[in-house]
Amino acid sequence: MPSFADIKAKATSVANSGVEKARRVKDNNTSVAMKKTNWDPYSGQPPPPPPPLRSASQTQAKPEPKFLPPPSRTGSNSSGTSLPTRGSASPGSAPPLPSRTSSQGTPPPLPSRSNSMTAAPPLPSRKAEPIARISAVARPLGPPPPVARSTRPDFEPSEPSTQSRAVHSRADAKEIDWANLSQEDKEVFFSWLDEFFSKHLNITVGPRTAPQKPFGSKGAVSSFSAPPPLNVTSKPTSWARTTGPGNPAPSNLIITSYPPSVKGDSAAADLAQYFSPSTRWEGSQWYNTPGALPPPVAGSNHIRTVSSWQSRGSTKTTSVGVLFSDLSVLWGSVTFNMTNPGDQSKITRQAWYLPRPEPQDLAVLADANETYGDTIAQFAESFLGAGTYCARGECWDLANEALKYFDQYDYIPKPVPSISRTHGHLIYEGKATKKGKEMGGYALLGDPDHTAVIVSDGPPIPAATKPPHGEPGASIPPSDLGRLTVVEQSVGQPPVRKDYSLHGLEEGEIWIYRPIALETYLGISDLTPTPPENHPRIRQV
Repeated sequence: MPSFADIKAKATSVANSGVEKARRVKDNNTSVAMKKTNWDPYSGQPPPPPPPLRSASQTQAKPEPKFLPPPSRTGSNSSGTSLPTRGSASPGSAPPLPSRTSSQGTPPPLPSRSNSMTAAPPLPSRKAEPIARISAVARPLGPPPPVARSTRPDFEPSEPSTQSRAVHSRADAKEIDWANLSQEDKEVFFSWLDEFFSKHLNITVGPRTAPQKPFGSKGAVSSFSAPPPLNVTSKPTSWARTTGPGNPAPSNLIITSYPPSVKGDSAAADLAQYFSPSTRWEGSQWYNTPGALPPPVAGSNHIRTVSSWQSRGSTKTTSVGVLFSDLSVLWGSVTFNMTNPGDQSKITRQAWYLPRPEPQDLAVLADANETYGDTIAQFAESFLGAGTYCARGECWDLANEALKYFDQYDYIPKPVPSISRTHGHLIYEGKATKKGKEMGGYALLGDPDHTAVIVSDGPPIPAATKPPHGEPGASIPPSDLGRLTVVEQSVGQPPVRKDYSLHGLEEGEIWIYRPIALETYLGISDLTPTPPENHPRIRQV
């Protein structure tokens, strides 16, 4: 029986023979890549001899290459931690790390936003073509760049540029003498402006029959200069807007877009005709529905309504009161049989309406200002700096909530509520239609309209107090109203105080209202479903 030493020796010899066999196979099968030799297997020459066998005694560790340290960054005043270099027994000095502190060197200057005339370096020329120069800085305000239109007489079109501030695209483009343009050039240039702004602002520009000033921005207030005085607006003497063959509009009166136009003398008079027995009601039983709103005004944003009903047996009477944005009022009632509410032969209709109110004199308006003016201004100013919105945050909410604020004081007469753009007694309306002549920035207010609370005003321009503007009933353009200080808000912007100079108004419409009591202005204390008794101005259909 073999001993333990024999077994161990045998196992060791087997292991050594396996290792030796594996090394021999590796050495015998070592070859050099063909691309690293000069032997061509197709030349017929014998292959080069194999490399000598490697043994354990001849194998030496390849020394690790010693890399030179990277070049140091001279000129830096900051220091960093030294790192040892690879392949070196002793630590070497590493390049200093850049400092995050301020360097003693002066940083390169930032590009200036001033009106510098310095041009950027010219682009490399291509063959014999002239060099195109593109300015990278803002130029002083001046005439617009040349318009590339082939219809302009004696004008050579230029190549389009990718830079918004490109000044020239061709060196041989003709310079335009803006001070000495011919009448034909002006007409063509203005027609281009009309075409551009009519598409940009979605408005219609009529044909030009005489030289006009350049087209301005809709609802815009110029930040550089005001437009020339306007004489196309009106300060109304009443709410009446009915025009026709027998009642033409004055030549100097421009009808604004609000309140909505009507067929009769008021919106209430138009709706009263709907209650006339001659008007057929077909397919609609609105009087037998919750809310009871006549179809002609259903869905309108220019009304406030209130309704009620009462029944006795099978007979039911529905009453409705409607206050319109022109401050005319309608009261209507419908009596019908509930067993057959659609039977028109058994329906009784009645309607009363109150025409538009007459304008009040100076004493009444001054008294209304004493009652409501300061409280409304303080209500609006109470939101300044609070970071919160008034109601929903809409601009209209600020005026509406200010008028509703008086509901908690029963000893103060109820003011005229906010109805669309109406917020009381109309004391001014104006419309600017002429276009400004100055180039520059602009501001748009209203999409499509904007409401603000006036908290302060400046003196009007002296021209507004002189004849013919200073005479009673004369037209005063908005540009003569001077400066207004308002408190306003919008979705995304809490209430803020802003100043607006109406001297720069180029296009748009303005309505200014004085809060006033319903009782004083309309002769009613509140809107009710039934008309008040013994009102001298109520008319029945």
